[in-house]
Amino acid sequence: MADFPVTFEPAEQLKLKASEQQIFWWFIPAFLDGVIEPQDSQAKRALLQRIDQAFQSLSSATQAELRQLLELLASRAGWLLLSAGLTPLSELSLQQRLLLLEQWQQHYLQLLRQAYQGLHEIIYAAWYGDPTTWPAISYQLPVAAKVLFDDQ
Repeated sequence: MADFPVTFEPAEQLKLKASEQQIFWWFIPAFLDGVIEPQDSQAKRALLQRIDQAFQSLSSATQAELRQLLELLASRAGWLLLSAGLTPLSELSLQQRLLLLEQWQQHYLQLLRQAYQGLHEIIYAAWYGDPTTWPAISYQLPVAAKVLFDDQ
């Protein structure tokens, strides 16, 4: 990750590698635009921890696919290929990251649509899986499901 300026310190207690955490670090504010501000390190660290937990619950095959994507995004060649030569991820503005994600989401290449979908699903699963985020979206857990959370 030498291509990325060091403004990010990986959490050592997480199972995700530092380079994998860094990819999520830069994409979290884009996927959760308006919810988590790019400068809100505390919120991004909390979500990174939940992403790590969500990652651990994936099947080994899905973990391998996601790791492959994250390694591709972390490598200079992979980033150049997937971003069409854009500047490093850490140097992109939020608007540029949003535009890149929009392009991936609608791209004719399935690989880029899958990249978007993979990142989107795990970030959103981590966000919506956290009960502390539910009041912000006026979500209330169904009564039948409360038993699952009361036992914890």
